[in-house]
Amino acid sequence: MKNNPRALAVEALTRVFQNKAYSNIEISNILNKSDMSDADSRLMTNIVYGVIQNKYVLEYQLDPYLKDKKLDLWLNLLLQTAVYQMAYLDKIPAHAILNESTEIAKQRANQGAGNLVNAVLRNFQRHGSRVMPGSDSVFDMSRLYSVPRWLVDLFEKEQGLEKTEEILKSINHPSHISIRVNTNKTTVADLKKTLDEQGFDMSLSKISPVGLVCEHGNLVNTEEFREGLYTIQDESSMLVAPALDVQPDSKVLDACAAPGGKTTHIASYLKSGEGEVTALDIHKHKTKLILENSERMGYSDIISTGAIDARKAKEVLNTTFDRILVDAPCSGLGLMRRKPELRYFRHEEDLRNLQRVQLEILDSMVDLLDVDGKMVFSTCTFDDAENEQVVEKFLAAHKNFELVPVKHDEVMSKSVKNGMLKVLPSDYFTDGFFIATFVRKN
Repeated sequence: MKNNPRALAVEALTRVFQNKAYSNIEISNILNKSDMSDADSRLMTNIVYGVIQNKYVLEYQLDPYLKDKKLDLWLNLLLQTAVYQMAYLDKIPAHAILNESTEIAKQRANQGAGNLVNAVLRNFQRHGSRVMPGSDSVFDMSRLYSVPRWLVDLFEKEQGLEKTEEILKSINHPSHISIRVNTNKTTVADLKKTLDEQGFDMSLSKISPVGLVCEHGNLVNTEEFREGLYTIQDESSMLVAPALDVQPDSKVLDACAAPGGKTTHIASYLKSGEGEVTALDIHKHKTKLILENSERMGYSDIISTGAIDARKAKEVLNTTFDRILVDAPCSGLGLMRRKPELRYFRHEEDLRNLQRVQLEILDSMVDLLDVDGKMVFSTCTFDDAENEQVVEKFLAAHKNFELVPVKHDEVMSKSVKNGMLKVLPSDYFTDGFFIATFVRKN
């Protein structure tokens, strides 16, 4: 079933949940090896994301017919793909879903597996979807929006019940595609016009003056992308480079830089021959991505790279910087719209472990920042443990640093509290994000 979208959806989902893999990467790998039509490719992608985003709902619908049977992972996921199609994709005939799912089970295992799938799905078809609970409690919201209970508890504690429901509703909608315009090569208006003419239907970002957004389309496969007129970047991450308040002659360290989106944004503020960016990543192969991006965007004379663990940077680098960006490793909870599987793979202890890593990286930057220099700390998550608590602990340990208000456009003012900027996924339909700025006093 090399080109069967339903069979390939099961394959992708099995890889995701068996290997804790990213869904977008597994989808891409499968699409690259298949010969499906565009319609079948879209169906496969829809099924994969739909099952991940609604997993608890689908399990709830299947429970009465499985009666605690222990099924192989792929078989359980096959049933979930079928129920997802029957419950959510009303243009596909139920008999086609049932027959093909039964055939997939037979071909992947045996007649017995096919019989089980046929019986379960006929039962579901006969009785229809069970009524889901409301959203009156944390438990109800966990099941209704397919988000682990501990995460809903965390969001409710930090954001309140109403805001939590807004977040959970938001992350189960398909994400937009956003790009950052390289204003050293073109203007936002000119690029928007060009891409509109190609059928992309671009709109202006609500939060970044250099951002454009569209619903769908392959924006990597254009001449404008190849020429470096723009790069793919989420809108919220476009707020980071401006927060550094970079000057044309700034000497900048991007401590956790791959794949280089923020690095090239920083470089766009610098003057060739005067300013420079040193971009680090712990993995050597990822520094190649930074170099490729810098070459494409036209900043290879400004950006240099190093394969260095940011926690050991002070032991390796023998210079100082007037600007440092620590876009720290984090849980990625702000990315759950684009990477919905993250909700199932993260655990509460991960936040504490990542906080420790974040503080180690910040600690290693202390002596690398010039007096009066600025250091921006950012993450693509919105929980307190990886953000406000890190800021508090860093300042307590380093009395020669102070927190200063994040530089931001007026449109983002409502997202700034106590000088720190936090964007929730439901605020502007972007990734969740956090930014804080420190200045070294002496």
